[in-house]
Amino acid sequence: MSFLLGVALLCLGGGAANEEPPETNQPSSDEAAPAASDAEDADSGTKPGAEPAEPSFLARYAPAPIEGPGIRLPEPLTRLYLDASYARTDDLSGLPLVAGSAHNYRFAVGGSLAWHRFSFDAEVAFSNITTIDVTQVPGGEPLDVDKHQTATSLGDTRLGVTWTQPLDDAGQLVGGFGLRGRFPTHTVIFQFHLVDMVSLGRYVFPYYFHVEPTAILGGWSGPFGFVINEGLTLMTGPDGNFNDLHIIVPNLLFWSAYYAAVFAPVRAVALSAELSTNLQLNHVTAMYFDKVNGIFAATLDVDLQVHFGRFRVDAVGQRGLTRDSQIFGVLQYSGTNSVTLRLGTYFN
Repeated sequence: MSFLLGVALLCLGGGAANEEPPETNQPSSDEAAPAASDAEDADSGTKPGAEPAEPSFLARYAPAPIEGPGIRLPEPLTRLYLDASYARTDDLSGLPLVAGSAHNYRFAVGGSLAWHRFSFDAEVAFSNITTIDVTQVPGGEPLDVDKHQTATSLGDTRLGVTWTQPLDDAGQLVGGFGLRGRFPTHTVIFQFHLVDMVSLGRYVFPYYFHVEPTAILGGWSGPFGFVINEGLTLMTGPDGNFNDLHIIVPNLLFWSAYYAAVFAPVRAVALSAELSTNLQLNHVTAMYFDKVNGIFAATLDVDLQVHFGRFRVDAVGQRGLTRDSQIFGVLQYSGTNSVTLRLGTYFN
């Protein structure tokens, strides 16, 4: 009897070992959801809370900053670009001792390196082909052989840094500051016959160092965006020369403002318009610079963008809107009216 009782107890114990575990040990559907989400993030290569791989609206569609002297962008993005430009001005009187007109072909390479919320920017104009048609030089009207000249040279170099930070929770309003410098690496030289009709005088254009601090604001909603810069442009020597004549270049100070609007109706195409204004803040008394006072230059840029994946093509037209934009364009060596074709790509 005791043997049968032991067998019965053993059978009951074995049956209990083969039963399914209680349902309370199984995770609920709500508890399983985060695990599924984690798996999806792992499949997509994006960790929870990480920066998205796709650039933001303004990083992708902000207007191309072209020579003249170019808007600062509110969103950091590592990029490279190549420019080919044609510019023209009909008034060279912003330069000392010379009058006439000029046009220029310019080729430049540039880019930005994004690091956290900083952007380190650089641009080098590696070729300028400048043609001048002069009507006046020191001593009066130039000889026929001097009236029309073409020179090939390097252009100026720009270096800058910007820092911006989101101003709202959605990250669609951004603000910050930028500082840029322009260095006179321009090498163009023209030659004119002197009074003896035999000797040649070398005219070295007076160039400027630029110091350009600015405040930056940008934002977007849906297919629309905007960028605003407000700051200063300080232009200072070195001096220039014409043969043995030393030309003292005055300091020039401008309040520079840029207002740009962007519309991207589809992913592959965007259009932007940018109004820039430069108001002179100081008065200069330097000899040969009598026209460089009271300048108010306004310029309109229109930029058509076409995007192919990580590549972008910009066709930018720039037009001076005021009489002083001709003088300012000469001081900047960017011309009054220009057309720029830019090919660029980005990395992230």
